[in-house]
Amino acid sequence: MTDNKHLGTNDRKKLLEMLHSTTKTSAEDLLMSYKGILYPSILCSVETFQALETFKARGDDLLVVTYPKNGTNWTIQILHEMVSVFHNSDPLLDATMIEFGDPEILAGFEDRPSPRIISTHLNFKNIPKSFFQKKVKILLVLRNPKDTAVSFYHFYNSLPALPSYTSWDLFFNDFIDGKVSYGQYFEYVVDWEKNFNDETMMAILFEEMKEVIASSEVYFFV
Repeated sequence: MTDNKHLGTNDRKKLLEMLHSTTKTSAEDLLMSYKGILYPSILCSVETFQALETFKARGDDLLVVTYPKNGTNWTIQILHEMVSVFHNSDPLLDATMIEFGDPEILAGFEDRPSPRIISTHLNFKNIPKSFFQKKVKILLVLRNPKDTAVSFYHFYNSLPALPSYTSWDLFFNDFIDGKVSYGQYFEYVVDWEKNFNDETMMAILFEEMKEVIASSEVYFFV
């Protein structure tokens, strides 16, 4: 694949270095808190969140929003194919969250050609304001909470950048209490529901994604 389909070599190297540094990080330091919500400290930083506040969105951006383990990678792949066809362009194929990495990586978004497909796990209140000011189209992907919890549990125990759990019960209690990365699932969903804008946003369920993606709704939306 050509270079414009991926993160720059230096950016990808930085993210890999961050993940490798996990072995030097204690379990209790693997999560950080920002505005009351937990995030993986290896991948996220206060400096990047602060830089996001002045992120410059473009009117033709497409923002994909998902809670972790809600179908991000599959959605990005499908949307890339759609945008390539309908906009006669070749947008960057990258499912890396906009909040991952340091501010220097974030600055690399400025160099991406339009239309940009941007993905994030952020809740509504932490989305850069420019996405709403520019009336960017936002695709919100949701999933059955039970399946989300189970998938997230296995993800926690397979990714070195997150604390591991010795039992499902311990994880489930933290999941319900919002003591996991990206916070409480139901609060995440309700927050988006309260601020939903039918003109610029579309919500789909991961369980129905193949059917919905194949329908004219998503084609028309993008």
